[in-house]
Amino acid sequence: MTNPGPVEAASAFVYEGVWGVLAGLLRTPREAPSLPTRAGEANVAIKPSKAWLAYLKFFFWLGLTVIDVAIIGTWLLICYRAPLLGAALAAPAWILAIVPDIFAYVAIYLRYDTTWYVVSPRAIRLRNGIWNIRETTFTFENVQNVEVTQGPLERWFGFANLKVETAGGSGHGEHGAPGSNVAYLFGLDNAQQIRELIMDRVRASKSTGLGDEHHDAPAQSVWSPAQLAELRAMRDRLRAALAG
Repeated sequence: MTNPGPVEAASAFVYEGVWGVLAGLLRTPREAPSLPTRAGEANVAIKPSKAWLAYLKFFFWLGLTVIDVAIIGTWLLICYRAPLLGAALAAPAWILAIVPDIFAYVAIYLRYDTTWYVVSPRAIRLRNGIWNIRETTFTFENVQNVEVTQGPLERWFGFANLKVETAGGSGHGEHGAPGSNVAYLFGLDNAQQIRELIMDRVRASKSTGLGDEHHDAPAQSVWSPAQLAELRAMRDRLRAALAG
């Protein structure tokens, strides 16, 4: 899909203006979000692949074709049955066919341009949205599973998604929708590498819930030797009393 036609050219032109105006008026950040780091640490900012954008545009053009064929087909039928009425409806029909397409095209680019994923040594932050900016942050201690998902069309376009499952009620749905413990990182051209990065940091947290916690340091008792001796003496006296 190199250049489907004048609608995309017009939409791209409109989008540049809309994105600039909205980003300025609403102070929508164009850069990746940040996460707190310690000295010597760095965040990894991830932008969805252009292949994901092409995938979104594929469904846009598919839906556009179906809807516009229906609108223009209906208008041509009216022109055949009632030429005068058809002439009067020419402008509204073409406006109805083209203008919503431009807005839908702009919405696709807005979704892509405002989507960011940031991985720090201790957490992941997801951000998207231009009117209502949604940011979701979850720590690696809550991560239970990270899965690469890829359907046939996604494979054909050359990207995959990451499904991140978190423990308890602190998780979120798609880009932070409340009430779910699943988050998705869409449109990754290196999903497996990002999964390995996340899993390395989950394991480093030593509290993953995956059954692979580190046990390389012995547990330290909260009791002093004198307290332990007194507890043992109390135990021995209790046993003696029960035995008597």
